[in-house]
Amino acid sequence: MAIVKMSKFDLYSFDYDREKLLEDLQKFNYVHIDEKKVEDENQGVRNLDNSEQIVSTSEKLTKVKWAIDLLEKYSEKHNKIDELKQGKKTFRLDELTKKALDFDFDEHYKELSSLDKQLTELDQNNQTLNQKKSELTPWEELDLDISKIDDFERVKVVTGTVSDKFIDQLKLNTKDIEDIYIEEISRNSGFVYLLVICKDYEKAQDILRDNGFVNINIKSHGLVKDEIRNIDDQIIANKKQYKEIEDQIKSKTDLTEQFKIYHDYLENNSLKEEATSKIKRTDKIDIIEGYVPTDKEKDFENVLQNSLNNKYYLEMNPADKNDPNVPIILKNRGFAKAFESITGMYSLPKYNEVDPTPLLAPFYCFFSGMMIGDLGYGLIVFLAILVALKIFNLDEKKKQFLKFFMFISIASMFWGYIYGSFFGGIIPMTPIIDTSKNAMTLIVLCLIFAFIHLFFALGIKAYMLIRDHKPLDAFYDVGLWYLIIISILILLSGNLLGLPAVAMTVAKWIAIASAVGIVLTAGRDAKSIGGKLGSGLYSLYGISGWIGDFVSYMRLMALGLSGAYIAVAINMIVKMMAGSSIIGFIFGLIVFVVFQAFNAFLSYLSAYVHSARLIFVEMFNKFYEGGGVPFKKLITESEYFNITNK
Repeated sequence: MAIVKMSKFDLYSFDYDREKLLEDLQKFNYVHIDEKKVEDENQGVRNLDNSEQIVSTSEKLTKVKWAIDLLEKYSEKHNKIDELKQGKKTFRLDELTKKALDFDFDEHYKELSSLDKQLTELDQNNQTLNQKKSELTPWEELDLDISKIDDFERVKVVTGTVSDKFIDQLKLNTKDIEDIYIEEISRNSGFVYLLVICKDYEKAQDILRDNGFVNINIKSHGLVKDEIRNIDDQIIANKKQYKEIEDQIKSKTDLTEQFKIYHDYLENNSLKEEATSKIKRTDKIDIIEGYVPTDKEKDFENVLQNSLNNKYYLEMNPADKNDPNVPIILKNRGFAKAFESITGMYSLPKYNEVDPTPLLAPFYCFFSGMMIGDLGYGLIVFLAILVALKIFNLDEKKKQFLKFFMFISIASMFWGYIYGSFFGGIIPMTPIIDTSKNAMTLIVLCLIFAFIHLFFALGIKAYMLIRDHKPLDAFYDVGLWYLIIISILILLSGNLLGLPAVAMTVAKWIAIASAVGIVLTAGRDAKSIGGKLGSGLYSLYGISGWIGDFVSYMRLMALGLSGAYIAVAINMIVKMMAGSSIIGFIFGLIVFVVFQAFNAFLSYLSAYVHSARLIFVEMFNKFYEGGGVPFKKLITESEYFNITNK
């Protein structure tokens, strides 16, 4: 339950061994290559530039991911339960590489790309045809060959539209024009589509325009109805061809796994190329700096020996604990391991810090259970996860995710028993703490938990300072705060607890002495006396933040009560429905299942978020900085397969 110890190495090898060395290091996997760019190349050492290979691999990754998405779109949908039972396939890295190199990616990608391009063209063509059809449809009843509309010698024939608000006015204003004929073809979307035939169009044109008439040139050859019929035939033909091309793509869905294999091969190759870009070199020598877990030093040396046959120089030393570049691997088991995601969500610790995971895990679990606070919710989720872990073949990440909620469900069952709540009281239970009557008890409990949690966090800071041989700093930065907070709590609650006057007096003087100590010591690193006093006073002012810290823990009670009361309200509604009739009973059962499930989801979600808030904001700011660099292995964590170096 700690941060894995690291050893820093400097490796010098010949450049002609680079490819084989990187392949062997990738199989070994537990190597983190550090990146330190050469600022001055006058010493003959320069950065190795393989940006072209990195860009090329990145472009191929984009292509192969596109191909996978396309094939999965047309693949037969498998039963998710069966997929979870079966789990991911496992490949050794060398086995995966061989399968990928045997796969003709470029040819298959070219075929898929061509087919998809044809689909796109057909789709765009149909969109164009549909648009043209929508423009012609209002003119479908026009019995006139559009191609001959300008062939009349003695009259002018025009087509256009006018708003249906102005059609009557237009007809009225044009009735006195000699030799004019206006035919209403159709009405659509607030417009009237008109055919206008007149002898003196120049005279009629101004009147038509003044009455809102807009000339439209119909894009058709021959009769409009024939043009629409041709468009429909073309659309049908395009859809048929579209379906045939889709069938061709479906026939290639059996290549999906091979594309995924090639994708993971490229991802692993990308990691190797990225590692290559971090190498420094001279004309003939490669210089690699990096880290390996200390317990794998011997294995690392064996890999180098087998790969380079003594043609190398290696220098290895324990990593500097204060070096911010030391990569981090967390090592936890059992209960604590399930909560590593919480630490990762905030930030990994630096190498000189402690792993907060086993320290936060019991508090997070305990707080989440108190916020959910229902035995029924906890029991259902616990049993569901237990079954899932038993029957599904899950990878380690998914297993830990489920175990995380399983532990929270155990805590929920505990607090549900304390509160006497089983699905909001559907099964009567005798509560140890009656939430409807003992609100003050819950408030006191929240304050006690706050006191324990915050003081525990300060205690971790004291441990870290003592570990680093700074016992006086531990007293100044932690001991004095312990004394002042405890003294203030005694002064605030002494009368309620019936403490003697002498205890209150002692507490008062301890608080004063502690406050003076904080002012004098908190700014001890400042250079000037004014800076020391200013920092000390500012640090003492921070005591006001402790009030907000304690109040924050009231959410433990508030969220637990809100979920419980919603559950009770649901049960009341269900009881009224179920007592009316058989149909009422059935609907009541549906309401119970749906709304209790939804309330359980909200309770778990709220617990997840607010427990994290108590850890990140209240606990971590007392001792934890974070910002550690994740250890970057040379084998990717695939979303498609389990890839092993064994």
